[in-house]
Amino acid sequence: MLVKIFGSAVFGVEATTITVEVHMDKGIGYHLVGLPDNAIKESSYRIAAALKNNGYSLPGKKITINMAPADLRKEGSAYDLTLAIGILVASGQIQAEEVEKYIIMGELSLDGSLQPIRGALPIAIKAKEEGFKGFFLPIQNVKEAAIVSGLDVYGIENVQQVIDFLEGKGILQPTIIDTRTEFNKTLDFPEFDFSDVKGQESIKRCMEIAAAGGHNIIKMGNDNTVSNNLLYF
Repeated sequence: MLVKIFGSAVFGVEATTITVEVHMDKGIGYHLVGLPDNAIKESSYRIAAALKNNGYSLPGKKITINMAPADLRKEGSAYDLTLAIGILVASGQIQAEEVEKYIIMGELSLDGSLQPIRGALPIAIKAKEEGFKGFFLPIQNVKEAAIVSGLDVYGIENVQQVIDFLEGKGILQPTIIDTRTEFNKTLDFPEFDFSDVKGQESIKRCMEIAAAGGHNIIKMGNDNTVSNNLLYF
């Protein structure tokens, strides 16, 4: 049986839809093609454990998975959930007639829970542009993606939630973000403030002038520390 599941790859600030084709046939083997990196190649171990711990299994058949376009490099562990759902549908373990209407992304833990991914916002923007009905992603990223209106964005904690929803056995409510309310809330109670930054007075002054005048700022450096973020502009 052949099924198609949709994920997405992010390059810079742009997302590209990835078609994951899963084919189940007689024989034994797990073949993953389409320029996946090592993190994706290792996904079979995470998927097998996650499915088993939720009452499903990685079929003992010949599984061929193609990630198209095949000439585009795929990176990261965010395709775990995409591949897992594709395997379940292709092997007949679940029935999901509308699975092709959704973008599905998420890194699986061995118990089936989901770890956050990167690039949720550009993925959601691209999904809306291409007419997808909804977007399943880890709950940690749901507020970022839900900024995009006109797309049902579902925050998921466990693979079982996606399975139940696709089979019509469970109900998930899409997350809705009122961007104006969130913006005003941030103005009154900002998460970060220049008072948290020690030193860097000239840099902070430059940013204040840029903000007041509506000028662009190019940020370069290590995203892991505030100081490095402010050193180069």
